Amino acid sequence: MAGTRRAKPRATRRRAAKATAKPAPKRKPTKGRKQPTVAARARAALARRIAAAKALEALDAAGATRPTRSPAGRARTAARAANPLRNPDFPRTYIREIAVSLDDPDHPMTLRWTGPQASSQPSGPYRTSPGAGVTGLNCDLTATSQRSGTKCTPKGTQYVEGFASRLTSDARATNVTWFVRRRGIALHYFPSVPPYAASHGCVRIESKRIAQVIQDNARVAVTRVVIGGKWTKPARQW
Repeated sequence: MAGTRRAKPRATRRRAAKATAKPAPKRKPTKGRKQPTVAARARAALARRIAAAKALEALDAAGATRPTRSPAGRARTAARAANPLRNPDFPRTYIREIAVSLDDPDHPMTLRWTGPQASSQPSGPYRTSPGAGVTGLNCDLTATSQRSGTKCTPKGTQYVEGFASRLTSDARATNVTWFVRRRGIALHYFPSVPPYAASHGCVRIESKRIAQVIQDNARVAVTRVVIGGKWTKPARQW
């Protein structure tokens, strides 16, 4: 019939469609995500523990004490302020040095006095417990022990920086004598003093009376705190 188009053969239509079709985009090969290595995971875990330790240090370094509201509590605070164990010749006779050895099991602490009545003052040794350190760290290395966030007792010589009735982080830690305040590190009484390193970096003192003697007879920026000896890694670190 005039004017009627002939249909193209099927094969011709397929070739024409193939010629006009847009090529499919090439897919990029998918790469599997690399799993962190054991060493990388250990480093990340150590970084988290150190960050947590620094937060704890900052809490104690702030020096805030829990308010005492009861009459009995106020009376105890007043008694502490009166320095009941201060020797009568203070400040001429005072503790010139507090020496702590990190040697297991007793970590002995010795008080060295100076002044006219020095020979009649208590000197020790007294049992203590130093910092256990963050898991994986060696607190016997002086540089490591002095780093913030390690939970090590810093080796070397420091000076008394001040006093507090208790640690903010743990009300059981009382009769606090600071010697690295920026890290929240102090000498203090604590009810648990095991024969191995166990604290968060402070020096726990077994005798509450001796912790008070130190508070009452040490002088800020004058009394030295000397930490030495051989630190031994405990079975459990923080």
